[in-house]
Amino acid sequence: MRSKPASPATTCRLGMLQCVLLLSVATAPLPGSWESLKGLVDSARSPELNRAERAAGYYEGLISGQDATNLTQGEPSMRLLGKPPGWVRFQEADVVRYLQNDFLQFELKPSVKRVLFGQPFTTNTLGMHDLERTIEKPPGTFRVVVLGSSIDMGWGVSREESYVGRLETWLAEHASRKKPTSPRRFEVLNLAVAAYSPLQRLETLTRKALQFQPDLVLYSATTLDTRLLEIHLRELLHKKVDLKFDFVKRAIAESGIDANDLTVDSSGHMINKERLKAKLKPFYWSIYDDALGAIAAECRSAAIPLEVVIIPRVGKSDSPKSRAGPVAMLKAIAGRHGLSVHDLSNAFDKDDASALEIAAWDDHPNALGHRRLFVALAKSLVNDPEQYGYIFGEPGAPERTR
Repeated sequence: MRSKPASPATTCRLGMLQCVLLLSVATAPLPGSWESLKGLVDSARSPELNRAERAAGYYEGLISGQDATNLTQGEPSMRLLGKPPGWVRFQEADVVRYLQNDFLQFELKPSVKRVLFGQPFTTNTLGMHDLERTIEKPPGTFRVVVLGSSIDMGWGVSREESYVGRLETWLAEHASRKKPTSPRRFEVLNLAVAAYSPLQRLETLTRKALQFQPDLVLYSATTLDTRLLEIHLRELLHKKVDLKFDFVKRAIAESGIDANDLTVDSSGHMINKERLKAKLKPFYWSIYDDALGAIAAECRSAAIPLEVVIIPRVGKSDSPKSRAGPVAMLKAIAGRHGLSVHDLSNAFDKDDASALEIAAWDDHPNALGHRRLFVALAKSLVNDPEQYGYIFGEPGAPERTR
């Protein structure tokens, strides 16, 4: 059975995105037609699994809750790359709890103390890879909330070495240098979780982030996001979880997915996974557009500024050429919703990948990589006078549009 064609509304929206995209990258060496751009996006390897993920089905294992016995397929390859026998996978580290019949699917456990990727991995009592926080915002505190996935969570580095942790330290120190008597304090709350899709970030905002009364929300976007979106949607359909959002339900209906596409074998594994993926693929970017639009609407309703931060991945799979299409698409979607973008996608371009990855078999950034991200983000914040004035409360600074 063939997938149903996209509705006029979806076609119109994609056309609008194309127009925004062509305007936003007019000076970039990108193809001029939607079909050419779509081909570039589809051919980019960044949205696909990295070396470790291709070998072990990392994200699929995490999202679906597979146990370690289902994750041994890539062990020989990883050992050839030098993986120590005692190296603990995220799935095996017992740091997440799975949520039955829940749109979020899983979340970090509270009060975790583990060694993950050779680094201490701890969570606070609220289930965040972060310092201990209170839900009520302390007086005189400027709070930033970060929504994202594994890199933002600090996968493979300590909380202090992550770009999120470094950002909090820098905000406080920078404010103190500028105005030693300033009473303003800063907190950067890390609500990112490994493998969280754009839809899970939306759910995290409404379910958790808003209760912290943030003054700024940073939404992290990567070229892997459509892959995470696909895995998340597939698991929701597989487990028959309520799709919750009307725009998600509408896209699934338009995709033509039926009961046959969701058939499982005696072990509970999906038989027609590739056919299901083929039907979902044309809708990834329109669902992404709606998800970011919903996040923007929630933030506007709460009078909280929202900024998009484009985070790169380490390695040739995220080279300027391969990431050009997806990054341009992310910028176009953000622009369509009136959101400012901090594009950090070139933060790793001057370094050899081996100097930035946490291991030869896992290309997430190490402490040096996170420092590169932090420096790029800090520069972007400083170079935005309106946002800079808003964050540091400078007299006479332009009023921040919320």
